[in-house]
Amino acid sequence: MKDLVNGLKSNCERGFKFLFQQIDEASDAVWKAKSGKMAYWQHIYHTFACVDFFVAPPGTAIDPGPGTIDIVMFRECPDQPLSKETVREYGLKKKAQAYEWIDGLDDSDLAKKNEAGSERRKMDVSNGMVVSGLAGHCFYHIGCNDSILRENGHAGVY
Repeated sequence: MKDLVNGLKSNCERGFKFLFQQIDEASDAVWKAKSGKMAYWQHIYHTFACVDFFVAPPGTAIDPGPGTIDIVMFRECPDQPLSKETVREYGLKKKAQAYEWIDGLDDSDLAKKNEAGSERRKMDVSNGMVVSGLAGHCFYHIGCNDSILRENGHAGVY
């Protein structure tokens, strides 16, 4: 049975939908705008890259794709952002990766220990926590970017 899995997945679907909408909504000025030290585009890129943190097998590092791990983890914010097209393409790949992992679960798997998540967080983490954490991570960064949109005279997406 997948009723619970599908319910949790719908939160991830909604989060990814808003992230792609934020790519579409951003003018060039907003795409480069910062809130603190982090740029609008970087929040989206970071969120896509961190799919690996949630669903990659144990011992797997985050794949920074078209950038670097320092950009992913906000240790560096280059003056020249990745293009919207590059971030969108990378995001489609990471969304597919997340859905492939989620689609491999059924409701009975949600309470089971997730070895990769447990290793990364250094505590016991269930598959259900991983799916809900992935959605929560999306929404956190959607909120960060909605504030940048609003500060620049645009409506937020959420």
